[in-house]
Amino acid sequence: MTLTVCIPVYNQDVTSLVLSLLKQTKSDQNRVQIIIIDDHSNESFYLVNRVLSEQVKYVYLDKNIGRSKIRNKFLEYSESDYLLFIDCDSSLINEQYISSYLNYLEREKPDVLVGSSVYQIEKPKRNYRLRWQYGSIRESENHQQRKLNPNTSFKTNNFVISMNCFKQISFNERLRGYGHEDTLFGYELNKNNIQIHHIDNPVLNGHLDTNEAFLLKTEEGLGNLLKAWEIVDFDVQLLNKIRILKYYINYKGSLWYRTLFWLFKKPTRYLLRIGFSNMYLFDFYKLGYLIELNSKKA
Repeated sequence: MTLTVCIPVYNQDVTSLVLSLLKQTKSDQNRVQIIIIDDHSNESFYLVNRVLSEQVKYVYLDKNIGRSKIRNKFLEYSESDYLLFIDCDSSLINEQYISSYLNYLEREKPDVLVGSSVYQIEKPKRNYRLRWQYGSIRESENHQQRKLNPNTSFKTNNFVISMNCFKQISFNERLRGYGHEDTLFGYELNKNNIQIHHIDNPVLNGHLDTNEAFLLKTEEGLGNLLKAWEIVDFDVQLLNKIRILKYYINYKGSLWYRTLFWLFKKPTRYLLRIGFSNMYLFDFYKLGYLIELNSKKA
């Protein structure tokens, strides 16, 4: 059984992550390889990361191709039985991270295996509070929580997929920009009745966006969510798995909600931007923004 560690990179120094991986794979070099594909990062990051080409396979793209397409591109460079995807801003927190995966893969032979990710316990500075709060509350489910509903949510950071499965189900390249490529991928896994296994083997999300940067990414991601729903032809299966879509269907025609959002959009965004990271307030903003996006499209 062979494994390729796949690290898509954009404007991030990955030397620490790769060195940690190399340390853990030293005794398994015959069956574990590491591949970095750099999505045309700025020169400063390219100069830092290209040094790693002496120890791992490093591919630098001559143009930026986006979050979905770059993940599919690893199929061109790997012939392993399994591919392990790790986001470039992650850090290892388990000294047996690789061996834990190898042991599970050899024993269970799953098509898809999720290790998940966690955020720092310490509360960050207020300027980074929104991303941390959202990630800690909404994204960082522990192993037992994920096992209770194994197919309900899927994240692209820290998961393993078999080569055969990945050749059958790849990331949808019609979705560009930031956000919800994992939503579409998880949807396709579900549609094809592929079981998602879970293991207690998280990585640490090591990079926190500022409140403003996270708000901009969230707004872009909401646009991608509408596009993703169009791509699946408004399938109710996706609707049932994405909570904000359910609320969107219920409230998109509501004059009072649109009026309320019009009145409070700017002050709500201001509070979120300065670090008032209340999740109910954030939900109000996201739903209003999603409804507003749909109105603009119409």
